Amino acid sequence: MSHKSPAADTAAPEMVALAELAPPAPGGASLMGGNLRLLDSVQVKLQVMLGEACSTVGELLSLQEASLLKIDRKADYPVDVMLNGSVVARGQLVVVDDNFGVRITEVAPAAA
Repeated sequence: MSHKSPAADTAAPEMVALAELAPPAPGGASLMGGNLRLLDSVQVKLQVMLGEACSTVGELLSLQEASLLKIDRKADYPVDVMLNGSVVARGQLVVVDDNFGVRITEVAPAAA
């Protein structure tokens, strides 16, 4: 299977601060300085990006059980934690009681 060049191994998506993702509140007030408890029950979808692979349709159609799909990251590279398509943190993949988890090692800085 083809995959991205080794140079892509070192390129990581740019991290976006959590505060940059929230639109300004009406009237110019900032939610970041206000009562964030209002957001406690709002559900968001987080994604953990392990890596990517480039492949042809023919290669994809030939995949079978036990086929190996190479991705553009090495096993010891951090995974990206994404919110709405933007990287907000990075971490290490861990196994907890037969489930995968992510130990956060780096959080995007707050916007100034």
